[in-house]
Amino acid sequence: MLAVPIEEDVGQEKDGYAECLELALGLAAQDGDDVGVMVATHNEASVLQATQRMEELGIPRQGGGVCFGQLLGMCDHVSLALGEAGYAVYKSMPYGTAEATLPYLARRARENQAVMEGARRERGLLAHELRRRLLRRP
Repeated sequence: MLAVPIEEDVGQEKDGYAECLELALGLAAQDGDDVGVMVATHNEASVLQATQRMEELGIPRQGGGVCFGQLLGMCDHVSLALGEAGYAVYKSMPYGTAEATLPYLARRARENQAVMEGARRERGLLAHELRRRLLRRP
């Protein structure tokens, strides 16, 4: 069995991701036609870092070699906001038997404990939107 590639220290993991993101965006800025980058994260801070850096580097929101991705059902509010702002966004959906997919999903949740906080926040956003639509109030 392979070792799980998770940093013991969350700070190290975030720093490593930020460093890789900076490198990848720099390459995309140099040649977005030949370099493709998927910013695959549920971390809102990482998404913000990527969008700000894209702006600084002059990478267009569409067609610049950069897109965003999250798991279907996780951080949908982030995906929606990115899509509405004109960024390319993809949703990933693991498929297969429960035996095959649950370890993957559990690893994703373990890697990013902020997902649970984001899920709580997303639930609040969904409740607000339901009230707005049903009661026709802002």
